[in-house]
Amino acid sequence: MDTKVLKEESPVTTALDEDEQRNLTVEDIVDLGDACLGLRILLVSREGTYMGVINLVLPSSRRLSLEKVCNPKTGKKRVGLLTFFFHNILKITVIGEDREAKERLLKDVYQEDQRGKQLLMKKIVPPHLIGYDTNQLDEDVLLGRVENNPASSSDGRESADKEKQPPPPPPARIPRPAKWLVVDNLEDAYVKALEFIKNENTISISMEGQNLGRGGSLAWFSVATTSIIFLFDMAKIGAGEALEKGLGDVLKDNAVLKVVHDCRAMEDMLHHQFGINLNNVFDTQAAEVYVHMLQHRGAVPSFVSGLPTLLIRYLKLSPSHVFFSHVRQECSENDELVWFERPLPSHLGEGLARNVMYLRELRLELLDLILVDLTQVTNLYLGSLRDKDSVTISNLELHVVPAEVQKLGKRTVSNSVINHDPYVHYSRDAFKIVPQKKY
Repeated sequence: MDTKVLKEESPVTTALDEDEQRNLTVEDIVDLGDACLGLRILLVSREGTYMGVINLVLPSSRRLSLEKVCNPKTGKKRVGLLTFFFHNILKITVIGEDREAKERLLKDVYQEDQRGKQLLMKKIVPPHLIGYDTNQLDEDVLLGRVENNPASSSDGRESADKEKQPPPPPPARIPRPAKWLVVDNLEDAYVKALEFIKNENTISISMEGQNLGRGGSLAWFSVATTSIIFLFDMAKIGAGEALEKGLGDVLKDNAVLKVVHDCRAMEDMLHHQFGINLNNVFDTQAAEVYVHMLQHRGAVPSFVSGLPTLLIRYLKLSPSHVFFSHVRQECSENDELVWFERPLPSHLGEGLARNVMYLRELRLELLDLILVDLTQVTNLYLGSLRDKDSVTISNLELHVVPAEVQKLGKRTVSNSVINHDPYVHYSRDAFKIVPQKKY
C-alpha cells in the first residue's frame, strides 16, 4: 500500500519510505520489549497477510496481538484484536508507527508498573477461551480476571476440589471406549489403527481445525471404536496423505456405519478438498431434528442442538462429562488455532475423545425415539390374530392391513399397483388362486 495514502488517512501515523522499512524476526520483536508497542507492521502468516499495529506481545505464551487490523490489498478493516502464534508468523515488516496507539499502550504499561496489574484489563479480550479447561472454569477465568492455573492452588484447595469431583457417568448401554491414543505418523501406529477400525461395524467420527469446510484447515480427525479412540494428528502427518493411505476408504465404505454429529462441514471439506464423500452415515443432529418433527406433528425446529446438549438430555450425562468448545464468533478463526498447538494440551486431547466417545450410545437413544411408531405398529401386528377367536380369524383377509393399524392413520390408502382380479388374493410378496364359484 502506498505510504502517502497512509499519511492522508491517519495523521497520527508516521509512515516509512520503502528504503526505511525493515524486516524483523519474532525474536527481534521480543527483544524490543515495550518499544515495539505501537509499531505498524505488515505481518505474513500461514493464514494470510495482515497490516496492523502491535498491541501486545506475550513471550510466555508465544503470542503477538495486533489492533487496527486491515487487509493490505483491499483495505477492509477488522474489528478488535487479531492474535497470532509465533510459529505461524513467517515475516514481519515495519512500515511505520502509530503515535496515538504507542502513547496509549505505553501509558498502560507505565500504570501497571506503578500500580500493579489490574484484575480487569481493558485492552485485552481473553484470547482463546477454548484453550482453557472449561470443566474447571469459573466466572473470573471466563472474564479474564485471573489466570486459570489449577496447579498453583494450595493443599486446602486441592482437597476441596477432590471432594467436589463429579460423579462417574451413568452406566453405558454399550461398551464405551476406555482410552485414547494419538496417531501422529503413517508408520506402524497408523497401520494398526486402520486395521482395528476396519474390523468395526460401527464407528463414530469427528473433526477439529480452523474454519472447517471447503476453505478450512484440518487439525485433528477422531475415530471411536468399541474399546479405543484414535486421534489422528492431521496437521502433522498431512490430511491428504492420511486419507489416501486408507482412512478415506473407511469413510467411503458402505459396510462401516459412521456416527457423526453435524456432518455438514465435514462433508463439505472432504468432498471439495479430498474428493471423498461419506457413505452410510447416521447424523445425531439430523436425527434429533427428525425426533422433534415426530413429537410436534411435523413442525421443524428453527435451531439445531449442539452435541453437549444432546448428551446431557438423552444420556443423562453431567456437564463435567462432556466437552464445551468456547469460540468467540467474531474471532473464531483465531480461537480455533489452538487445535494446531503442539504438544496439544491434555484437556483438549480429552475433549477430542469426549466428542466421539458417546456418539454410538446417543444413536441408539435417538433410534428408540424414531422407532416408537414402528414399535407400536409391531405390537398391534403381534396381537392382530393372537387376541381374536377362531371365527373372527376365519373372516380376516391377510392381504389387508389389520384394522387396529388402520385406526392409527387418518385415512387408508390403496397401495395396489395392478388391476384387481377377483380370483386372486395378493399381497406384495405372495398370492393364491381363489377357486371359481359354480353357478
